[in-house]
Amino acid sequence: MTPPQEPEPDPYAASPVPKHELAGPWRPSTITYAFWTGIVSVVVGFAMLAAAFLLVSEAELRLVLEGASAQGQPLTLDQARSVYFAVLALVSAIVAVIAALWIMFLFFMRRGRNWARIVITVVGAVWILLTLPSVIGGSAGGIATALLAVLQVLTVAATIVFAYLAPSNQYFQITRRR
Repeated sequence: MTPPQEPEPDPYAASPVPKHELAGPWRPSTITYAFWTGIVSVVVGFAMLAAAFLLVSEAELRLVLEGASAQGQPLTLDQARSVYFAVLALVSAIVAVIAALWIMFLFFMRRGRNWARIVITVVGAVWILLTLPSVIGGSAGGIATALLAVLQVLTVAATIVFAYLAPSNQYFQITRRR
């Protein structure tokens, strides 16, 4: 009769290093928060763009017509709408490309790439500076757009802050060594 075999020991059970460190660098919750607030900032940005274009009133279009007439280039209301929608399409395409790049950098940052964190910081600071006029002076779309602009500034700022908190800094130091 053979003695009963003991089960194979779990190689991770006796290890003084936690399992998540054996599999790869540990990702702190601050990096996860930075990633998701960055994603939310994109969603808010598209909502802000939609609000700005959908909530433009006839009065605002008439101001554009008056400005064009004052410059010697009279437009009809239909022409102004056509120009307006062409600008909407162009701006939407540009914003989509910028948003895709932003999300790509967020993924790189989440994987521990410090250069991506730096890019996010620079782009985020510029993004905040470009959004501030909408917060301070209002913009097309009225209060809805202004509130979305405030929310966007807060989410972009939170993305940057989370990316530089102490656990995040430790994460980037660990991933830099690998």
